[in-house]
Amino acid sequence: MKEMLFSKTIEDNRCIEMVSNLIIWLLVALLSGARNVNNIQLSQTIYDRMKKLFPQTSSPITSAAVLLANVYASSGDLEKASDIKLRLQQSGSKKKIGLTWTAINGQVYVS
Repeated sequence: MKEMLFSKTIEDNRCIEMVSNLIIWLLVALLSGARNVNNIQLSQTIYDRMKKLFPQTSSPITSAAVLLANVYASSGDLEKASDIKLRLQQSGSKKKIGLTWTAINGQVYVS
């Protein structure tokens, strides 16, 4: 009986971890959408929620901070964008490098 409960607990923890990861990346996707429509308030709200829900998770929070800084920069608030990037630099956080695919007029650009 104890072994069965232990196995069930491990299985439940795996499910919780999977759901947590899904929520993190769902919030990053929402933040990206808010950035696409240049909604500063929504972007800040999503970022704050991520930090509150997942304080121990660094990589997605770093990516979200970069997205948030880009929202502020594209809206003309370069001071706020610089503050966010400076805090990232001071904390030693680095965004994982990846590829970005952008399609413009049917032409795909990879950077």
